[in-house]
Amino acid sequence: MFKKLLILFSISLLLNVTAGCGGGKQAAVKPGAGGDIAVLSLRGDTSILTDDQHAELVRVGRWMDKDIIKQLKRAGYNATLIESQKEFKGSGHLLIIDVAKFTAGNRAARAFVGYGAGASSLDLTYKLLNSQGSIIKQWDDGVGSSKGGTYCAQTLNRNAAQKVHTTIK
Repeated sequence: MFKKLLILFSISLLLNVTAGCGGGKQAAVKPGAGGDIAVLSLRGDTSILTDDQHAELVRVGRWMDKDIIKQLKRAGYNATLIESQKEFKGSGHLLIIDVAKFTAGNRAARAFVGYGAGASSLDLTYKLLNSQGSIIKQWDDGVGSSKGGTYCAQTLNRNAAQKVHTTIK
């Protein structure tokens, strides 16, 4: 009986190791294959935010800017962050991201209460322009997270990179 269990366990282990958990390797995307894209990240109307909320938006915004460039590069684009629309050279595409609404949430409530208390939310508007400055696509997206603003930004960046890729493709 023990011998049969040992053989069964060995076969099961071998199958699990050789099959793996993932769906295999992803196809490598050649850097720059998607073309050039500039990203202009705006912070929306911050006059309604308190100083603490504004500071949190700045922190989340800096993280979001780095992450969207990383997401677009991962999708195969030559992505660069620009400070103003005047910096757009007219080659490739321009993605304008603007904060429509930001709720910083409450870190203390997230840490001590949990269960979604003190959740952050981030609503963004997007405009994707071609090299002539014409709008190709415009959309809104928003998400909330009990883990904080950077988790919201990460989800929105993934969504935006996917939408850009399917639009430009």
